[in-house]
Amino acid sequence: MPNINLYKKSLKWLEDLNQNKIVPGLERIQKIMKLLGNPQDKLRVISIGGTNAKGSTSHNLSMTLMQTGKKIGCFTSPHLHSVRERIKINNENINEEEFAQNLFDLRDLAKKNNLEMTYFEILTALAYKYFLNKRVDFAIMEIGLGGEWDAVNVADAEIAILTTLGLDHTEYLGNSLDEIAKTKAKIVRKETIVITGWEKNYHKYIPRCKNIFHAEAIGDWIKICVKCLDLSIMPIIDTIPGRQETYLNFTLDTAHNQQAINFLLSNNRKYQIVILGMLNDKDIEKFICELPNDCVVLACNLDSERSATSREIANICKKKNIMCKQYESVRKAIESVNREKTLITGSFYTVSEAREYFKLDGYSEL
Repeated sequence: MPNINLYKKSLKWLEDLNQNKIVPGLERIQKIMKLLGNPQDKLRVISIGGTNAKGSTSHNLSMTLMQTGKKIGCFTSPHLHSVRERIKINNENINEEEFAQNLFDLRDLAKKNNLEMTYFEILTALAYKYFLNKRVDFAIMEIGLGGEWDAVNVADAEIAILTTLGLDHTEYLGNSLDEIAKTKAKIVRKETIVITGWEKNYHKYIPRCKNIFHAEAIGDWIKICVKCLDLSIMPIIDTIPGRQETYLNFTLDTAHNQQAINFLLSNNRKYQIVILGMLNDKDIEKFICELPNDCVVLACNLDSERSATSREIANICKKKNIMCKQYESVRKAIESVNREKTLITGSFYTVSEAREYFKLDGYSEL
């Protein structure tokens, strides 16, 4: 039986690091990785960077490579319900005991060496350490924020997939696509093979590398990746919780910026209601501008210190002449819906609350 108390203690310690705290720079992660014997240098790393579709690409590449019968590690962020979702081998979350033990080992190592690690840095170090201990054949590593200063970038990627390019996290990455491209492309090394969906005029920001392949969809990126690895398998495109996930008359999607909601609605705009909760560091106005003019927005507060208020969302809707009602939570908004075709979107937090309300697979932490 797993030691649940130890696991809960590990979660408490991790949460005290504050997952919203972002401190750019590789110095801390480089130091702790060196103390661990640089496990990232002993892994075959495939980095997934870009603006949108990183999580879907990581998941589907993992499912595809699993066809070989090899061990496939996959590190993604953020998570919907359990932090253990971020660290998987062959699509299975790291178990509670191994998560807690590895986390406390890293905590003690950081403390002994006076290193103040961030939430994301500790989890990145844990993923690299765990994947090496389990002798994975490939480590698929999603870049959390940007590229150049992201903790995942401590490794030299054999293959780097740069998915899409859009405006997001502008307070850290810059206010133009050119600035964002420069920092996101810094995950590329001289011996890296690059696969990208970026428009050709942004390829100039990709550093000198082994080769660059251009394609525009997840299936194509994976097909090229498989070919570069000299494997005779076909891409698998699987359903993923929280990505165009349907339940009754509801569609749940974690789209949280203009590019992502634009792509989502290009497949279907016939939503009568949009349940919307967003974080206040997102460009909410540009997001709302993409919504159908005749929909009704149900603005929600989220359970996060970074949440935009329902009033703030409602004020933007009013300015854009979109009908809006305010709710104190996603749950209350869902309960107000009858049979209207409804989209639940804007943030991982929004989708997480909805999945918990509907009790969809994986909603429970333990």
